[in-house]
Amino acid sequence: MTHDPSSGDPDTQTRRRKAKRAAENAIRWERPAEAPQVRESDGKKSSSNSSKSAEAVRDASTAVPSMVRSHFVQVGRDYYFSDGARAFSDRAVKLTTPSENTQVIRDLVAIAQARGWQRIVVSGTQRFRKEAWVAAREAGLEVKGFRASEVDEARLVRRLGTDSVREEKGSRGKERSDDVAQAREAKSSAPAKPREHVGRLIEHGPAPYQHDPHEPMSYFVKLETSRGEKELWGVDLDRAFRESLSRPKTGDEVVVRAVKQEPVTVRSRREVDDGPAIEKEVATHRNRWVVEQRQFLEEREKAAQVLRNPSVAAAQGSREHPELVGAYLQVHAAELAAKQFRDPQDQKKFVALVRAAIADSVQRGEALPAVRLRQSESERRVAERGAGAIAERERTGRARER
Repeated sequence: MTHDPSSGDPDTQTRRRKAKRAAENAIRWERPAEAPQVRESDGKKSSSNSSKSAEAVRDASTAVPSMVRSHFVQVGRDYYFSDGARAFSDRAVKLTTPSENTQVIRDLVAIAQARGWQRIVVSGTQRFRKEAWVAAREAGLEVKGFRASEVDEARLVRRLGTDSVREEKGSRGKERSDDVAQAREAKSSAPAKPREHVGRLIEHGPAPYQHDPHEPMSYFVKLETSRGEKELWGVDLDRAFRESLSRPKTGDEVVVRAVKQEPVTVRSRREVDDGPAIEKEVATHRNRWVVEQRQFLEEREKAAQVLRNPSVAAAQGSREHPELVGAYLQVHAAELAAKQFRDPQDQKKFVALVRAAIADSVQRGEALPAVRLRQSESERRVAERGAGAIAERERTGRARER
């Protein structure tokens, strides 16, 4: 193996670190043409006005909001997370970071604001530049380095509009305190519903948890909701998108719903100061998600209401909602199984419980037999034959009763 004699040279290591950080995500101040040039080497005497101007720029170039400082540990020009990972570096007129963490990006924009930057240039990954563009435009800064699409521009307009409405509502909040209290009381007494989030789909995909390169891989979905942007994380979201029946795309109104929790065991790693890291198994839970277009779930809710109503004949319900053919067959199977009970009331109770459970599954948007958003001609004929078979059984049953 050939040894590189320069690999341990301090100058070589410094150059490598600089080259690595030069390729990082960055927000840089675009200096106005009339702004005074401030360099460490400036030593020439100047007029009183120009000296004051240069001093003001120099002071502004080091400003960091106290809120941002509280998020990190500062060592020189570098800022670190509490676990020792570098969050970003401050180069006066340029802020660099290896991260795509949303909070880090917002903190960098907050620094730019505190320093009075009116124009910035963003560079780095597509996601970093996009998130930095959104945060900076919300802060009123001009941004170069990212070309926004029509969808991005529309998203920004909606966010700015939502912020304005939120501020207006906040000013009237005290006047509605009684109504809010009553609403909360009513909500607390209502039956629990599956945890769900509704909004316009912005993006989704695999990424390190919280976009932190030091965290394990997970899956995220970002929504634009009525209360602002919401980012959800969960390994099962990957499966939920792959198995989604409505195939939601960016820009669609979607519902992200946690339908149940599954127990899992994960390995937890804890760093210690005076020894190797400690790993142990921890019992926790993992959410099982359903992700569908909002319109699709609204149609499913209507179908569930039809299925819950025992006065609606199976043939009629299947004609109105062909996707219920399989569900009605399951109800019919429950009716046959109920005959094992001698008491007619027990039979009705059993069928009612099964019907309610199937209807709940329909409403949650879970995969059902014979459910398709678009049916081919052959699938339509199969559905019609299934509905006809159900109707024939009903007619036969009524004839026997006579």
